[in-house]
Amino acid sequence: MRDEAMAGVVRSIHGPIISSGDIDAHLALFAAFGLREVARCERSVAETTAIWGTDRQSCTEVTLETPGTRFGVRLVRFDPGSPARIRDPSRGSDSEALKVIDFYAPDLPAALAAIEAAGFAFKPDVADYETPEGRYQEAHLWGPDGVVCALISGDAALFDDLATVRDRLVSEPQSISGPVQDADATLAFFEEVFGLTVIHRYGLDDPSFDALVGTTARMTLRAWNVGLNKREPYFGVIDYGLPPGSQVSVRASARPPARGLLGATLIVRDAATIAAKAGVSVVTTDVPGFGPARIATVQGPNGAWFQAVQPVPVAA
Repeated sequence: MRDEAMAGVVRSIHGPIISSGDIDAHLALFAAFGLREVARCERSVAETTAIWGTDRQSCTEVTLETPGTRFGVRLVRFDPGSPARIRDPSRGSDSEALKVIDFYAPDLPAALAAIEAAGFAFKPDVADYETPEGRYQEAHLWGPDGVVCALISGDAALFDDLATVRDRLVSEPQSISGPVQDADATLAFFEEVFGLTVIHRYGLDDPSFDALVGTTARMTLRAWNVGLNKREPYFGVIDYGLPPGSQVSVRASARPPARGLLGATLIVRDAATIAAKAGVSVVTTDVPGFGPARIATVQGPNGAWFQAVQPVPVAA
């Protein structure tokens, strides 16, 4: 049952957080997707430990946004860094860690050509699948540190309620998703800790998507999108429907400073409420792009690290 005290605590979902081994490489990648740097900062060992629970690491944080929106990506480079990556391209079905950042591309061939011209290669497999809502095409790019960016296209009418930016090469980050083996646990976490519920659900059974994911087993995918609405960034909870025992959970290793798609930023009205629900502490600090803020950081059952950021008004 939904906790009514949590209703309205989340103001918006900003977008993904990436643990980056090479900030310049990620800046180049996301520049090809239309994002721009808006702010950065350096954090001490003590502050990094308080925020991320790391051991003797400092960090650099960089915030990027899609111009004209309040949505974007945050990069964190831990120092010293880690040789470990959250995801391995040879094991596309690994679960309990985020995997894909989705972007809408009105003209898929044009977007593919432009991003590849910037030096980033997409997988040759392009999924072409039918859903009850309509037909979609989807291409995946495995970027630096195993971060997967997806371009999704189809009839423009399908995206009237699925993206804020629909008149550029690509949209803002639409969704942040990853496969899980226990969808109920993740859905309950979103509702209990953040007051977020399912805004859309769908299923997929198509061999072209099996190849895109990188599994030889036949999938019967079920998915739940969780967030505030379908037009702004949301979270995808994905059950691939693979045979029991065929997936490997990487939740234990999907933690900072391991590199890859680490988590996501949520802008909230009250970080203390989130912290109390999750059993974590609140840290007061500056967050690049948001200014002074109270933040609470918690790992969900899906392996993702969610950072609740409550901007604090500066007294005049």
